[in-house]
Amino acid sequence: MKLRLEQDLEDLRTAVDGQAARTVGPLAAAVDRAQGFSRELWDAVREIGLTRLPFAEEYGGDGGTVRAYVVATREIARHCPVAALYPGTSIQVAMTLLKHGTPAQVERYVPGLVDGKSMASWAFTEPATGSDPRQITTRAEPDGTGWRLSGAKQFISFAGQADVALVFARTSETALGAFLVDTSDPGWQTGPPSEVLSMGGTEARPVTLDGIRLAEDALVGTIDGGFEVMIAGEAFGKVRAATISAGIAARALEEASAYALTREHRGAPIGRKFPTIQAVLGRAAASTLAAESLVLTCADLLDRGLAVAAEAASARLVAGRAARESAEAALHVCGAYGLTREMVVERLYREAVFFDVSQGVSEIQQIIVGRELLAGTTRQGASS
Repeated sequence: MKLRLEQDLEDLRTAVDGQAARTVGPLAAAVDRAQGFSRELWDAVREIGLTRLPFAEEYGGDGGTVRAYVVATREIARHCPVAALYPGTSIQVAMTLLKHGTPAQVERYVPGLVDGKSMASWAFTEPATGSDPRQITTRAEPDGTGWRLSGAKQFISFAGQADVALVFARTSETALGAFLVDTSDPGWQTGPPSEVLSMGGTEARPVTLDGIRLAEDALVGTIDGGFEVMIAGEAFGKVRAATISAGIAARALEEASAYALTREHRGAPIGRKFPTIQAVLGRAAASTLAAESLVLTCADLLDRGLAVAAEAASARLVAGRAARESAEAALHVCGAYGLTREMVVERLYREAVFFDVSQGVSEIQQIIVGRELLAGTTRQGASS
């Protein structure tokens, strides 16, 4: 069960699904168990063209849209959610530079990120900081005509593979800045990746910034504009996370439905015999369709250059709920077999909860939506 799309996107979905089934899907279990970055998986994702999809041809892209990107990402996530995550931070950094970077920064970094020849990290989170930029302690101190960065970051995906990182650091007691850091600098020091419940293939690592000397042109945006830079990138990041969650939900429903039609009870498939199974799957399927609809709405808004704070946070919540509900439904339908690693349901169940706590916990998304709701109500009341 899936949303019906315009014909060009239907064709894209079919093409990506077929290629991902051949090249990405067979690597999913091994990457999950190895808990390490897979160059083979990265090359497979790059070959599909996911990094190029949302960018104009002048930057080396395919002239596509965010709408096309989320359609393709959903299909890749069905086969291997971590593969759908792989190009995410590179795309996020490239998009941020197109909005806030200088022409020189765009020329230097964006084509390589779009092509997939280079990778980027998004270095925001710190050991004592989750989603609150006011708690960032990494410092950017003026040093002649440039800057010197010192501090520590935590859970930075692709920190060991990235060629460049967008690092958020305090430029004063009240201001935040964003800086491009060449990860070949010896001051960029990464620790061992954490072993995690799921998505270990991103190799999220701690990073120590040991007095890295940056040129003046490493600053993205203004000295105190780091928060605006962060918001621009995080909006896309939330839509990406919601898309991957929708893909997980869709695959879980496929697995549950297939099992329900083949597992028999006294000669009849359990999915046709027991209305309770139909109800559980139907509820989860409706949630998944709602999530995919909201994701596409967010993609359309991003393609139009509009703000999507409330919509993106809502998509994170709705899609995350759909992923959990669908994975749990699949586990219950498959019973004890669903707990075994012989079935993909076990992995999907672990992956379904990833975005509840990663890249902004669900409670933060609820607060964002609630504040936007109250702000809109206040504006409406003032104008009436």
